[in-house]
Amino acid sequence: MQAESHEGWHLAGLAGVYHTLGQGAESDAALVELIDKYPQQLTFGIAGVLAFRGEADRAFDWLNKAAQYKDPLLAITVATTLLANLHDDPRWLPFLVSIGMSPAQLADIRFYAAMPE
Repeated sequence: MQAESHEGWHLAGLAGVYHTLGQGAESDAALVELIDKYPQQLTFGIAGVLAFRGEADRAFDWLNKAAQYKDPLLAITVATTLLANLHDDPRWLPFLVSIGMSPAQLADIRFYAAMPE
């Protein structure tokens, strides 16, 4: 993560790495700086860090902000493992429904591609 050139993603990565290493104070410091500097630009990234750290309530608050700000990374909500800690939370499915990504909503999408003649 030290080589990450984007400061926001650098901070998000450090918060996760420090958490994994059991360095709570360092993780907290990186997260606080991330939130202070990028409260609207990296809402989904902040939510991902919080979910990874097991802070479901705060993660859902930031996911809702991501939806409010139309964070483009919401497109990976169902695919990213960063949010795996939220999948068993009763708020998960309603959140997916609110952004149009519940399993039923995704199953209803039909793709059609015509081959050129």
